[in-house]
Amino acid sequence: MSFTPTTLHTIPVVEEKPSISKQSILSNTVIEKRWVTKTELIRVPVLYEEIFVNGKPLTSAGGGGILSDLKKAFSGKNETEKKSGDMMAKGEFVPVSPKEEEKIIPLFGEKIIITKKMIKLNELAIRKKRIIENKKIKVNITKESVKIKHPDGRIEDLST
Repeated sequence: MSFTPTTLHTIPVVEEKPSISKQSILSNTVIEKRWVTKTELIRVPVLYEEIFVNGKPLTSAGGGGILSDLKKAFSGKNETEKKSGDMMAKGEFVPVSPKEEEKIIPLFGEKIIITKKMIKLNELAIRKKRIIENKKIKVNITKESVKIKHPDGRIEDLST
């Protein structure tokens, strides 16, 4: 092919142009609310009465003392029938006073009753917010560069 000054040839110069598109992505967030059980040690003062005879605490036949008797009474394991039967076998009751054969002295104590109720500790407010953020993304782009080397040694760069 011969080139003359009047012949015009067009050489295409190719360059890559990035095409940007967005894709919506759905991601699920899981929020869990669970029951957590923990054991707490609660100290409760318990009031009870003891019987002293001649300055010494009265103890039961088992040696547990009045506190042991109170615990048995509160739990329903009262063994007074057994004890009175044992006493009958060993001897006869003697009157406590001229008019009374036995004296009933009430013993008072405190029974622990624990109740629990649900209370609201806190509230959670959940919101979603749409945020638009400009991100910088590096993309490698390939393009052609055109340089013309003239016979006189001059180089002309036609790239944009």
